[in-house]
Formats: sequence, structure tokens, C-alpha cells
Amino acid sequence: MGNELGANRFEGAKKAGKTLIRAAVICGVLTGLLLIALSPLIVRIVAMTPVAEEYLRGMLFMCSYYLAGKSVNCMTIGGIFPAGGDSRFGLLCDAVTLWCITVPLGCLCAFVFKFPVLFVYFVLNLDEIVKLPAVYRHYRKYGWVKNIT
Repeated sequence: MGNELGANRFEGAKKAGKTLIRAAVICGVLTGLLLIALSPLIVRIVAMTPVAEEYLRGMLFMCSYYLAGKSVNCMTIGGIFPAGGDSRFGLLCDAVTLWCITVPLGCLCAFVFKFPVLFVYFVLNLDEIVKLPAVYRHYRKYGWVKNIT
């Protein structure tokens, strides 16, 4: 993509971005499904109490959806946007979702509302899902499509 942008072939860069996003979605979903499929084996490998086993099963399931969101966000925030010189958006997006939404909400759920461990873990893993709409909207504006060389 950087080569396309550097050569002022902006339509080619948009096409490459679209291909990368599709690949990220497919890889994220497949990896999440693989994690779900391997979860019974992972749980059997380690000796643990029934409560710990229940937590691990739940956490592995939650990690499976997190992988799909993380895959797309990593590709766009860490790859596509910086290729066009737009690393600032990623910094702001990560900082806002983590420090203004996920961590405060997780702290409230854990220490104020005393929600169960798996619920708190769910909330703490929402950051990738929460930022997906903003990342996609920013991607579709194509402000990242510029030659920085």
C-alpha cells in the first residue's frame, strides 16, 4: 500500500486497503473460530479447579470475538492509516477507548458494582469492538490516502 501511495496511485491504494481489510476480517474470524474449536483441548491441558475451568472457558470464548475486532483494528490503525501518514488517529482512538471508556468502566464494574469476574473481563475486552465503528468511518473517509514521500 505504501508503494501505491508513494507512486500517487491512490485508487490502487484504496483497492489494496479494501483487500487488507477483507483479509483481516477473514483471518480474525477464522482465528476466533479456531480458538473456540481448541478451547476444550486447552482447558484439558491444565489441571485446575472447576471454578477456574469455568472462567477459562468463558475467557477463551470472549477472546474469540476479541480476535476479530483486534485483527481489523490492527490492520487499519497499525498498517493502513500510518501508510498514508495518519498515525495520529490511531493514537487518539486507542487512548480514548482504553483510558476514557474501557478502563473506567471496568473499574466501576469490578470495584463499585462488584460484578462477576467474567462480566468484568467482558467489559475490559470491549475496547476493540467499541472502536470498530470509528475506525471504519475514518477508513471510509479516505483521509489516509495521501503520498507522504
